[in-house]
Amino acid sequence: MPRRRKPDPEPLDVDAVRVVTVGTALWAAALLAGLANLSRLRADGHLWWMTTCLAGLLLGLWGIYVTRRRRVSLRRGQVPAEEQQPPLS
Repeated sequence: MPRRRKPDPEPLDVDAVRVVTVGTALWAAALLAGLANLSRLRADGHLWWMTTCLAGLLLGLWGIYVTRRRRVSLRRGQVPAEEQQPPLS
């Protein structure tokens, strides 16, 4: 007998801009920490960590731009109904 599927949980009401901003700040902090230890990273062969932090920072900045644009569009009512989330506080 097939198991019954539980209903999907309600979406969380989160501020996506804040979440992406915090993540971007963490990447920036990791980049600064890596710059402070650059010679040690180079000696241990972990210089690629700096590239990873830089990529996280740049993608985070792009994410902030995208989520801010989406928030403005949601407030103006320009996003199709199937893509809308609950209003942000």
